[in-house]
Amino acid sequence: MNDAEIEFIERFGLLFEEDGAPRIAGRIFGLALIEDRALTLDDMAESLQVSKASISTNTRLLDGMGLLERTTVPGDRHTYYRLAPDAFEVSLARARRRMVTVLELLDDTIPGLPEDNIVARHRLTRMQRWHRFLVEDMDAMLIRWRERQEANCEEGADA
Repeated sequence: MNDAEIEFIERFGLLFEEDGAPRIAGRIFGLALIEDRALTLDDMAESLQVSKASISTNTRLLDGMGLLERTTVPGDRHTYYRLAPDAFEVSLARARRRMVTVLELLDDTIPGLPEDNIVARHRLTRMQRWHRFLVEDMDAMLIRWRERQEANCEEGADA
């Protein structure tokens, strides 16, 4: 790996860590983004200079998140991991599910608030409008993204 690739992987790890995820998970995802082949746990441990146990734990996390996918090679007993083909859409879908969960909580809570608790009603109603806006905008973003991807494929651009 060259310096730019190493820095990308390290910075991706920090981005994940800022979001509360393990730094190593971000580093693995960063590696998967720039690697052109599926990798074994040993490959990743060697590239990232971390333990195979840590790689194993975090690849399972990323696989469960839909960001990596497991694959095999005929005649090889190892499990390989590569970037999931729809990893970007999966990321948006996860964020949308989180917004919908908060929205459902707000929808369930607001009607039961006391009429005289004006501050809570105002804050939660504003939060409810915000989350509804986000969910609707995420739906529109996904439609626009898919349309753009189709147009890129029709033009022969790299999807």
